Amino acid sequence: MRKHFLLLNLFFLFLVACNSGYEVIEKVPKVVNKYDAKQPTRVDSIIPSFGVIDQTFIINGNFPGPITNMKVYFGNKRAVLLATDGISISGLVPKEPNGYNQISVVIGSDSITRSNLTFKYRQSRSVRTICGKLGTMTWMTDASYAGAALDAVTLGETHYIATVAGTKADNIMLTESGWGNRLFILSIDDNKITKLSTPGSLCKPAVTSTKDRFYTTTQWNGNRSIYLYTKENSWTYVNTGITISSNDYPGDKVSDMTFAEDNNLLYGVDSQGRIAEVNIADKSYKIYTVAAQKPANIAANNFGGLIIPSTAPGRQAPTSFDTWEGSFITYSKYHHCFFISYASENAIYKYVKNADKTWSCSLYAGGNGAGVNVGDRLVDAQFNAPHGMVVTPEGDIFVTSKGSNYWTVGGQSRIQRISGDAVEIVAGTTGGTLTNGTNPLEATFQYLRDIAIDNDGNYYISGGNDATVRKLSIE
Repeated sequence: MRKHFLLLNLFFLFLVACNSGYEVIEKVPKVVNKYDAKQPTRVDSIIPSFGVIDQTFIINGNFPGPITNMKVYFGNKRAVLLATDGISISGLVPKEPNGYNQISVVIGSDSITRSNLTFKYRQSRSVRTICGKLGTMTWMTDASYAGAALDAVTLGETHYIATVAGTKADNIMLTESGWGNRLFILSIDDNKITKLSTPGSLCKPAVTSTKDRFYTTTQWNGNRSIYLYTKENSWTYVNTGITISSNDYPGDKVSDMTFAEDNNLLYGVDSQGRIAEVNIADKSYKIYTVAAQKPANIAANNFGGLIIPSTAPGRQAPTSFDTWEGSFITYSKYHHCFFISYASENAIYKYVKNADKTWSCSLYAGGNGAGVNVGDRLVDAQFNAPHGMVVTPEGDIFVTSKGSNYWTVGGQSRIQRISGDAVEIVAGTTGGTLTNGTNPLEATFQYLRDIAIDNDGNYYISGGNDATVRKLSIE
């Protein structure tokens, strides 16, 4: 034992003696600005000159000023920039049209374009994790998130997701549910996650068309106040002064809210299929109930009317509701109507607000039992506990099927697309290991929850039990 102790001491002395000759390696090296003020501002080349979305590029030249004073465009799509040292600019390739795209560099108010400086873009499909650690779930303290990088955070169960305005590109609004019930802003520009204050456990918010504000309310039963978050106010909430009485709206849960054609009328659906319409301007609300329900408990001035099933053959109104998961509502400016997902019926219903203030509803897709089958949306298609939805400007509806088992990887967690009269699978497969896969159809999910779209047509997925936010690119 004594011999070992002496050997350890000699080794320690050896390290100390040699330490003075060690080179100090900085973990975050200081960037030296190499801009030459004697030379004109110029763009020389781009490396690589071809590639795919989110690939790192470097533009060489001579560039004055900080990164905040620079912009790079691929065609008309602005790239997210990462760093500059005065003679190079690095960034991420944005989503763009297939083929050759002109590169433009803007320094302050000066734009530099060279006819022979192009980037050959190859459209692709991919799934990649942008926040969280795939398959590693935890409930961290609030301090654990402060200023953390997106890939360094370990999240809990990721639930609701939406995109909001950022500085250069869209940011992501994320709700972590379960026991955490936290609300975050994920900035891809800054590679940072920021926790927001909340008045309680909130439903998925309704984001305005300008994306600089969103409205939300508490998801569980009780009086529901409407809260507003704005970018101008650093995403700090304020109470709008609008409260929906639990006497009028007694459902156990409101999962999300949405706007329709404008940014004034706000809509939500509770776990019993009642629709609330909130008028932001005059701080009033109306409650619409399905025809089978008695609206006697609703105050006369708050009763909006009835939801009437279509007279077409077949099941036209939901009869089974899920108190725990609730239902999700989204509006399509392409179809000029609402769509509501019912997990308990494995179906999507279409709701139309009529001129006489009544609503009509009809089965739109699924309702054929639990599964993830493709084909005609009413005849063949199946969903398995459909949850979050998003509608593209072209009218395609992306639906997250959670699957039936909270603990199963793969299972029937899929992302399905309703396009016209057809339903197809665009991401997800069966498997025992969580993976992004080499393409979306090889990726595996675990009880995934929600999906959102940004201004560039990229999709963001809250993975539920896989504890991540993932980016889905489909071109």
